[in-house]
Amino acid sequence: MKFKIRDYEDIRKKVEEMSIRQLLSAVICPDYNLAKDTPDQNVLSMMFHPTDVQTAAQAGKDLNGKRENKALIVADMEYGAGKAVLGAVEFPSMRAVAETGDAQLAYDMGIHAAKEARQSGYHWTFGPCVDILGYKRNPIVSIRTAGEDADTVIQYGGAYMRGLQDGGLIATLKHFPGDGYCENDQHITTPDNPLSRDEWDKSFGRVYQTLIDQGAMSIMPGHITLPVYDEIDEETGLYPPATLSKNLLTELLKKKLGFEGIIISDAIVMNGFCGYMNIYRASARFLEAGGDCLLFMHPTDEYFDTMKALIDEGALTIETLKNRAYRMMCFSKQYFEEHPVNASSEFDRAAAEACAMETVRKSVAVIRDRKSTLPLQKNARIAHVILGNVGMSAASTAAAENLTRRLVEMGISVEERKDPGGSAIRRMAKSGDYDVILCSIINEMVYGLNVVKLSGPVARNMMSGWMRYGTPAVFISYFDPYFGDDFYACTDTLINTYGYTGYTNDEIIRRLFDTKKNQ
Repeated sequence: MKFKIRDYEDIRKKVEEMSIRQLLSAVICPDYNLAKDTPDQNVLSMMFHPTDVQTAAQAGKDLNGKRENKALIVADMEYGAGKAVLGAVEFPSMRAVAETGDAQLAYDMGIHAAKEARQSGYHWTFGPCVDILGYKRNPIVSIRTAGEDADTVIQYGGAYMRGLQDGGLIATLKHFPGDGYCENDQHITTPDNPLSRDEWDKSFGRVYQTLIDQGAMSIMPGHITLPVYDEIDEETGLYPPATLSKNLLTELLKKKLGFEGIIISDAIVMNGFCGYMNIYRASARFLEAGGDCLLFMHPTDEYFDTMKALIDEGALTIETLKNRAYRMMCFSKQYFEEHPVNASSEFDRAAAEACAMETVRKSVAVIRDRKSTLPLQKNARIAHVILGNVGMSAASTAAAENLTRRLVEMGISVEERKDPGGSAIRRMAKSGDYDVILCSIINEMVYGLNVVKLSGPVARNMMSGWMRYGTPAVFISYFDPYFGDDFYACTDTLINTYGYTGYTNDEIIRRLFDTKKNQ
């Protein structure tokens, strides 16, 4: 059933008595690192960067314990709570869930994520990502979304959204009007959605319409243009990103698609927003365009003073500001009426772990094995080559390092080499010292990298034809589903994982050594 924010007469009266500073505090969602930041007591929503359960829960209690208008605490849980709450159950990715072919797992993941998040003091998440991966090298989407077509995204993204909200967590669809068809990154520029009106209506339009009708409570517009539904901005001479477009937020999202929930911007520090227009002027424009809440704006004197000046100038009307503050206050009150702070989330960790394990079990896949290299013999002498793009996190690289440790613990002879170069790998292949070369590809989506592809100097490791000297090569792509497309001719054996959790290497090892797993 479609979500609608309730009206509260007491809040309407209160808004009329609030100062501009109080109103401006109600329409921002600052981000905090609890290890060094103290959350502001006056804002109505805030995002915590990854922290442990106890720290997050205590911060929430300290913040909301005596407040009448309680703050909504947010995290970025696009697929499970594990990427946002340290020690929480980890799921590999939304794409991994879709690869299982089991939409019930997506719903269950949502339920488990919501209950674990509620137990940790959270109320709202910025997920699921319901973009469509129409261009496989898009630097934003990759495995964050369910797949390459609207039906898959609706089926799995919708199931996850319903699970989140049935479990008591506000879900957020992103990134309206849809990313995944271009090669640019909103973190560093303002990209275009290139679809025609008919193409958009049948893809992203159908995704958002369906999930709005299913009860989406919040939507995050991206800093991405949609020219077919917009007009060139007179001030800039350019098409504006959705976050600054009244045509897209009000006319298309609210009026045509009928969305009545909260519109929260993507991070305002992304250059697709603040590089298009000064950050404060853009913030005023976002609110006037139909937005409700500014993500990552902080309640500083500079913010208050500059926004007051923009109000005096007429760039932001007091009527608009009051309306957005009213909507945010009603949204918060409605949530806490329906989900009391002290209500038990009844989180079952064992069930959540089982769901995550099942997701990994069903998604890790041998994509091809042209020469029947698998299964390997357990007495095989293995060279393990690890290749990762510049910018890959230590946690991501640790996935492959963990595989080496696991193999050694099994008593297998393994030599690990990171980025040795194509010529060095060729010498290893020719030496006769190894029975197989495992090559782990750590090619995760990283903002600002501007491409999801093995690229730059590290890609030179794929030179010299080392995989054609008689020593079999098995490639493992941990994050990028399309590595095997780029290197199709030279990768005879390939395993895709669609993300990484503590269970992923268990499943890789089964596929490396277990005959039954590869039939």
